[in-house]
Amino acid sequence: MLKIRVGWIIHAMKHELKIRAGDMPAQDLYQLSPSEIKQLLLDVLQPQHQGRCWLNRRQIDGSLNRTPLGFYDRLWQILERTPNGIMVAGTHLPQQPTLSDMTMYEMNFSLLVEDMLKNIVQPEYRQIIVELLMVVSIVLERNPELEFQDKVDLDKLVKEAFNDFQRDRSKLEGMEKKDEMTAFYNTPPLGKRGTSSYLTKSVMIALLEGEVKPSNDDPCTVS
Repeated sequence: MLKIRVGWIIHAMKHELKIRAGDMPAQDLYQLSPSEIKQLLLDVLQPQHQGRCWLNRRQIDGSLNRTPLGFYDRLWQILERTPNGIMVAGTHLPQQPTLSDMTMYEMNFSLLVEDMLKNIVQPEYRQIIVELLMVVSIVLERNPELEFQDKVDLDKLVKEAFNDFQRDRSKLEGMEKKDEMTAFYNTPPLGKRGTSSYLTKSVMIALLEGEVKPSNDDPCTVS
């Protein structure tokens, strides 16, 4: 979190109380004593993922807008390969004039990205978008000959990944397809049927729909 957003922190604290309550009614945040509030705040700000399901992890991390190391630098590199920019939750981050007016390491760019992410209402969905952007970065890094031809609609990529996830669950586990995404949010990112595998597939399909640009490092290029 680059800015201290009190609303996000309170949201995370409420989620923490719900997690602790389990099936019982959660404590009212506003009925806690000052010392209890202080301890709860410290607990929330220090990542405690041990023994937690992935839904709860994403709810807390998304509420606090926790991002992996180098996240904003990677997003800059994504923007270099997306001529028509990035779209999420109705907000468009254009390639230009962003790249010409800012630099990769300046705070204004990071704040611009955070402002884009704050428009996502659900914290667990916000965290999935962060994971998706990391997947996009890795895919582009490993495939220098590819770039997105159209505007990158992150919501569309997540929807396609979720639909694929639903198809697999329906086929393998006989689970009925549902619109709500709790099962997806509660799935680990890594593994054969982890969320990252579905996100990667949707990213690759979107990339391969465009043109493949020749690269100097392309082993198939004949000079």
